[in-house]
Amino acid sequence: MSLEVPVLVVADPDGEKLGVGGSTLHIMKELLKDYDDNLYSKKILIIHSGGSSQRLPSYSVLGKIFTPVPCTELRIDHTIPQMLDLKFAMYLPFSQFLGPGVFITCADDIETYVLEPDALDLQMLKSADVVALAHPSDIEVGEGHGVYVFDHYNSGQAPFVNTTQDCKEVLQKPSKSVMRERGAVFLKEENGKQSEQVWSDSVFWLGERVCRKLLAWYAGKSPISSELDAYAHFLPCLGTKMKDAESCEFSDFRAEMLPIFKDCSFKVLLLNDSRFYHLGTMEEYMYHLTSFEDFISELSLLRNNSNCTMPFSFKDMSEAKKTFPSRVMVTETYFTSPSVKIVLESDKTQMILEYCQVSMSFYTSGNLILSNCVIKECSSVAYKCQNVDIFHNLLYHTVPITFNGQLLYVTVAFDLTADMKKRCKNLSDIMIFGSNLNETLHVLGYKESDVRTNGDPFISLWTAKLFMGSQSPEESFWLTHNAINQVISLQRNMVMQTDVSGCSKSPLFSMKDIIKLKALDVFIKDRNNLLSLNCS
Repeated sequence: MSLEVPVLVVADPDGEKLGVGGSTLHIMKELLKDYDDNLYSKKILIIHSGGSSQRLPSYSVLGKIFTPVPCTELRIDHTIPQMLDLKFAMYLPFSQFLGPGVFITCADDIETYVLEPDALDLQMLKSADVVALAHPSDIEVGEGHGVYVFDHYNSGQAPFVNTTQDCKEVLQKPSKSVMRERGAVFLKEENGKQSEQVWSDSVFWLGERVCRKLLAWYAGKSPISSELDAYAHFLPCLGTKMKDAESCEFSDFRAEMLPIFKDCSFKVLLLNDSRFYHLGTMEEYMYHLTSFEDFISELSLLRNNSNCTMPFSFKDMSEAKKTFPSRVMVTETYFTSPSVKIVLESDKTQMILEYCQVSMSFYTSGNLILSNCVIKECSSVAYKCQNVDIFHNLLYHTVPITFNGQLLYVTVAFDLTADMKKRCKNLSDIMIFGSNLNETLHVLGYKESDVRTNGDPFISLWTAKLFMGSQSPEESFWLTHNAINQVISLQRNMVMQTDVSGCSKSPLFSMKDIIKLKALDVFIKDRNNLLSLNCS
């Protein structure tokens, strides 16, 4: 991207939850202050990348827009491309045939596609007020996304990779029965088998005319009283079926959006040869980067971005081989010695190792994400076995924080399948490390008042104060590892692997606390130091 292209970061107003639609309007309002009426002659990409990233807590501090995506073709020297780089590359081609307006996307999805510009009806696209991209998806995917319905579409007659269609209506997270009843489903035949498919949504573009109307509405409504969702409140007001709809038919924001959108020219660009990928949860992140071969191949991802060619071995020596493990992704990680080895249970073990410094060998018996961790022997920790087991099916993430004027490091750990947003009154209804929270506190010797937020009758994994801070990232890691060891030792009759009685103690912190206390300058400095080590 040219350095002459301005990149702006716009935060939502304090205390307001705007939603994707409300945030879009807030951003445009702020841009209008800088550009005045010239705003409507510009092509703008808005990437919604806020939120706390509760379902992928390793990117709660920096944001999911800065997740590493090690595409070989986007690499510059030793620098690993991030989601932001990929977003620029993905959407730049569309700027060539869409006029002034706003292109809207989110930070945790990736679209791959084949585009045939010569086959596009450019006149139809340029005359549209709203253009959306659609992707062929299994009907199950449609249940969790927006789905486009067309009056006349036959998948068997599509002569080009890309076609532009008038849309009849937009369904929001519809059931299978609704999709079938509304005519959203078409059949795809592959290898002699038929499957039900739908056209699912992703990114979309709002032209200059509709942007003016939206900003005029927002000027009289700001601040809005609740979340305005672009996908639930903008898009469902579009389509030929909505021309005769009345505002009184709706009780939410659609009642106010309908007069703005119902007469807009709405076109959908059907990307017949495309895929939509979502990387917003721990499980999705793990699967896509380690095991989803189509995704890895399409993006040409480099599996090993470390200073060591082969830092792995296998527990079962019959699986010993010189090739890199097939389900492992290592990103900007530094191994202090070629003799340091990570022992995997098997070649099927899924593992992501990102932004870590590893100075000692260890073993893991299953799937694992290690993010921003320093794994080295610590003088305050006594090790009771030769190869420490880093407990599997977990995400570990270390964050520097500033607490009472002191720099501390806190390592959090969560099950890869954890429901981070589940809020309950009873500790026994929250699960972590294979036990409920009440049992976990009993094992660790914590009181309920130690882990709850004052005045909040509800608790979740996001708000539970479970993790102790330390003055070094390595000691922080072993404090958390030891706590997990205590919990699971009762389940599996497992001996303790470490003794952390010599470690300094601090108050307990939750993930929510960590976001507020994060020492972002230290976080970035540590990352840059790690990059320097890998480049040396």
